[in-house]
Amino acid sequence: MPPATGAVASAAADSPHAAGTVLLGRYELGGLLGRGASAKVYLARDLLTGRSVAIKSFPNPRAAASATGDRPVAIEREAGILRLLRHRHVVRLHEILATRKKVHFVLDLAGGGELFSLVDASGRMTEDLARHYFRQLVSAVRYCHARGVYHRDIKPENLLLDEAGALMVADFGLGAVATASAGAAADGSLLRHTMCGTPAYVAPEILSRKGYEPAKVDIWSCGVVLFVLAAGYLPFNDASLVNMYRKIYAGRFRCPAWFSPALRDLLRRVLDPDPSARIDADGIVAHPWFRHGASDEELGRLMHGGGEQEEAWFGPAEFKADEEDREPTAFDILSFSPGSDLSALFVGGGKERVFVAEPAAAVLARVEAAGRKGGYRVRKDGKRAGGGPVYVEDEEGGGGGVVAKVSVFRLADAVSVVEVVKGDGADAALFWTELLEPAVKPPAVS
Repeated sequence: MPPATGAVASAAADSPHAAGTVLLGRYELGGLLGRGASAKVYLARDLLTGRSVAIKSFPNPRAAASATGDRPVAIEREAGILRLLRHRHVVRLHEILATRKKVHFVLDLAGGGELFSLVDASGRMTEDLARHYFRQLVSAVRYCHARGVYHRDIKPENLLLDEAGALMVADFGLGAVATASAGAAADGSLLRHTMCGTPAYVAPEILSRKGYEPAKVDIWSCGVVLFVLAAGYLPFNDASLVNMYRKIYAGRFRCPAWFSPALRDLLRRVLDPDPSARIDADGIVAHPWFRHGASDEELGRLMHGGGEQEEAWFGPAEFKADEEDREPTAFDILSFSPGSDLSALFVGGGKERVFVAEPAAAVLARVEAAGRKGGYRVRKDGKRAGGGPVYVEDEEGGGGGVVAKVSVFRLADAVSVVEVVKGDGADAALFWTELLEPAVKPPAVS
């Protein structure tokens, strides 16, 4: 089936989807493109632009979390990763919409199907065609690694084609983002211990369970993909899974006779079982086989995303943790993101967020003034210097009648977001409408 990330995700009703259904007045659904363990993928048409998209629909993880107490890690992770990536050869997340029961990712449509649809009658590609698509894959992977994002499940099923025939890396459901919480190797690099990936494409260091660098794991998987494209079969294969793992761990494979010497050399350097000796993305780009037939200018454009690369509007290091200094989840990030409507995830709709381009102290000063004007007690918590939170409380509430809690989070040098958690009741709603909303909104420019 086409990978879930290659298809459209939409903001849908909670009932089963049928072709012709219009979701939230915006996306008209077509047929079901595929389904995975946790999501269904639909073809859809954007009624505003007329373009075709793919909609990946999940059960809302917050509903399950409220029942089990578990955090909705997988969808949060994938959503957060996709929000960070803007590259010609990476499937793009355009929008996230949600209801109480469903979360929908609106994604690029892989109109060209899977990359493997291009193999010839012999079951393989020519070496030149394999090089063409391997360059696009390395461009995408190199871009992701530069932003601290690791796919960890690179395989042909997750490599799709757009309508123009360009490669699109999809399905970051097993992806990881560089964090300081990962264990460090002796050379200071971050190690992961999660067993993930597809058996035939998994790197030997994952099998050792001693920790691995996710960037090097991705490079190994890229090498397996290249071998499969050019050979038509897997480099490590055996009827016994145990024997296959032994071959992987030893890096034992044999190239077919039609491989050029340069391709053989590159594959031996990519599929080196010693991760410390394995070639990295920059080394691949510099290899003669990779550069064959392309000018420096052409490769430079390709490595820069084909001229269509855009910086993500903020990176994880620029997001400041909340008043408890925890790491923000992807749902925290996404709820700040333009084009995302996650209001249905918050029961009662008790949160408001506003972007501002002014110091936190200026916003909070207006909040304090609004609270006092409304006759409320204002209390500032000192846990976060300059950013609050500020509590606006009912004088008669004995500390329990919180009308509003206001915090300011810095996203970048010139951008912050004000988060308002509103209290229950008519008084809190009136205070927000008449005093607090004007206070937290950016001042009008004359």
